[in-house]
Amino acid sequence: MKRLVWTITVFLMGFGIFLTDAQAKIPGEENLIQKIKEVLTPAVSAPKSLPQDFHPVCATPAFVWITGHGNELSPEAQKELSLIMPQRPTYSFPAVEKTYNTPSGHFKIHYVTTTIDSVYQSHVVDSLGVPLYVIFIGGIADFAWTKEVDTLGYVAPPSDLSFPGNGGDGRYDIYLKSMAYGYLGYSQPEYYAPPDYIGATSFIVLRNDYSLYGGSYNNYPRVTTAHEFFHAVQFGYDVDEMEYVPSDTIWAYHPYWMELTATWMEDKIYDSINDYVSYLPYFYNYPWLSLKAFSYDPGDPSRYYHAYAACVWAFYLSEKFGLNTVRDIWTMCADVQGDNVLSATDDALLLKGSSLDQAFREFSVWNYFTNFRADTSNYYSEGNLYPVVKVDPNQQYSIYPVNVASVPHPPEVLSTNYVEYVPDLTFSPDNLAFYLNGSDSAKWKSTIIGYSSTNPKYFAEIALDSFQVGRAKVNNWGNYSKIMMIPAVVTRTSGSFNYSYAAFKCGDANTSGNVNLADIVYLVSYLFKSGFPPIPMQSGDANSDGVVNLADIVYLVSYLFKHGPQPCG
Repeated sequence: MKRLVWTITVFLMGFGIFLTDAQAKIPGEENLIQKIKEVLTPAVSAPKSLPQDFHPVCATPAFVWITGHGNELSPEAQKELSLIMPQRPTYSFPAVEKTYNTPSGHFKIHYVTTTIDSVYQSHVVDSLGVPLYVIFIGGIADFAWTKEVDTLGYVAPPSDLSFPGNGGDGRYDIYLKSMAYGYLGYSQPEYYAPPDYIGATSFIVLRNDYSLYGGSYNNYPRVTTAHEFFHAVQFGYDVDEMEYVPSDTIWAYHPYWMELTATWMEDKIYDSINDYVSYLPYFYNYPWLSLKAFSYDPGDPSRYYHAYAACVWAFYLSEKFGLNTVRDIWTMCADVQGDNVLSATDDALLLKGSSLDQAFREFSVWNYFTNFRADTSNYYSEGNLYPVVKVDPNQQYSIYPVNVASVPHPPEVLSTNYVEYVPDLTFSPDNLAFYLNGSDSAKWKSTIIGYSSTNPKYFAEIALDSFQVGRAKVNNWGNYSKIMMIPAVVTRTSGSFNYSYAAFKCGDANTSGNVNLADIVYLVSYLFKSGFPPIPMQSGDANSDGVVNLADIVYLVSYLFKHGPQPCG
């Protein structure tokens, strides 16, 4: 029997691991201890003041780290955690724990009606004395099971019937308890489960009272139960599906895929609530952050909320490739213990005629068509509710040519930038060429969009060579209100990557906005008389071979006087 739940005894004996006092601490374990203490500190009222961007979150990332990787903690950390965390939630004397079995038979709800953990309106009961709040939570849990397991076809969480300390029987256990105001609930894995011991049994802890949040607070237990139960489902597939980032000394384990798909599941269960939309600014305002970006430090809200905001990736996958796509990826995650979600995603998409690289490029296009640009027939079905993706003011252009050597926010792995060009027909009445040179230490994909709210839109992938260099040309660019270039890093490891780019009229070496004899003269002067180079240099590369030389002069002569092909034709 392989035990996940952490206590010092289990780790030292149950896992057969004998640690010494000299074992080094793993990155962030002090933060982990503080986070657990914070989560388990009861809240009876809302704080007097909250950050403007406050949103309560899921506490599962802390508990999944402990239960899955607690044996990696130093002996000191294990001992301290053993003092503050029981094997399962307990209730303080004189409260007497009660249980309620839901009508479906799938869940056992644990609760008390006194002390700080007393459920909301514990005096309001049914004919059997069960608080209506408990019945309400049980009904939500049954509904989540029906939707996630029976309808969407996910495998039910493993039963804990044959394991000790199982809450009384094999039903899935949900505990109702008070916790810190900033957390809506959590799921905690417990035992690796047969047959492959990659998945795990688990239990859920939900708040005993969500009315502290005011407003439509009854929506919180709905989306939280859907979210946390999907964590329980995930644990059954691969409880260790987390990225380990030892360089992150704040929080080394990043369960971004768990969180983004659990947030997506909230909307699959309760389509009309749309609580997930409140997270989305932390994706759309920071497009240069990695899809994998994760932090458990609320002092860094752009990363603290990012895993929830990145649920749009799951929305894209399910709406583009079918609702079962996320399930297919989780099924492939279960083939390998630990972090393999990106390869699993690639494998799942290959079966659908795509790939992770190509899908991420298209995902970056979908993220442009939100809010007032939303097209709910072809992109996100709720895209009208989403924020507008941020374009850095330093990457918005209306004066040409453009020639940029570095960018304000180099994109991280699996992230993007958005570069905006407003057509200027006084510079070029017919077309404009676009050049991209991505860092060759990363792999890139890039798209050009010609956007108009009235005219048909234009899309083209910029074909990049092995050096991550490419160009594209948009004809009749005056038909569009904006031309967007979207460079995306599809490298999967880590890091951020700079790139250079340019926008110009191809063959217009002297930047007059027209291609004529003067450009031939200009190139002759540059190549043979030490004259000024074309600005940008790519504007003189009329034949698109990557260099400016005599062949470009010959090309322009052919174009201007012999009816040859257009520059960058």
